[in-house]
Amino acid sequence: MPVNFDLNALYALRALAEYGNFRIAAESICLSQSALSRRIEKLETALGIKLFDRTTRRVTLTLYGQTFAARSEQLLANFEEVMADSSKVSQDRTGLVTVATVPSAAYYFMPDVIRRFQARYPRVRVKIIDSSAGNVIEAVTSGQADFGICFSGNPPPGTEFLPLVEDVYVVACRHDHPLASRKGLTWQEFYQQDYVGLDKTAGNRNLLDSALGHVVPARPS
Repeated sequence: MPVNFDLNALYALRALAEYGNFRIAAESICLSQSALSRRIEKLETALGIKLFDRTTRRVTLTLYGQTFAARSEQLLANFEEVMADSSKVSQDRTGLVTVATVPSAAYYFMPDVIRRFQARYPRVRVKIIDSSAGNVIEAVTSGQADFGICFSGNPPPGTEFLPLVEDVYVVACRHDHPLASRKGLTWQEFYQQDYVGLDKTAGNRNLLDSALGHVVPARPS
């Protein structure tokens, strides 16, 4: 018969059995006293049996609680051993990961991502291909890169886009421009202004053209 509790309940049991005091046990596993109490009560309810005898001075395991605590300790030890082995396997991994990315991602957040990745997989080398959005997709589809980071678009067959972050566009203008005091504007309002565009090969240019194409007739290149 399935029993509804998780490993957190067993860690709560371990702490309370060790310290015999709700406050001290709760502090040892970074819980509030009430949260620890709820976990123990939920575990006892799931098992249908009392695990602890409670007095004003001390909390002690019942006879069945002693048996259950010993078996749960073995379960936790096995679980922690598996996790330790998994961590060792991940640290022993070697190889090369190639990431194609647009310059903005390479500059703003890839350094921190690489730092954390190297801390977890110190023997895996990371190669960065810094290029335009179109070239990033080409690098992935050709097998030159394991995966890429670029602006969203229409993925070619055999590739998949997964959103990582969202960003917003802003308008840069003179302080005395009519739009300077605005907190926001629509694409239609933006289109009605004279603006400096981007090169056709830029990934942002494709996104801007796509956004403007939904609200206005196509503008001459």
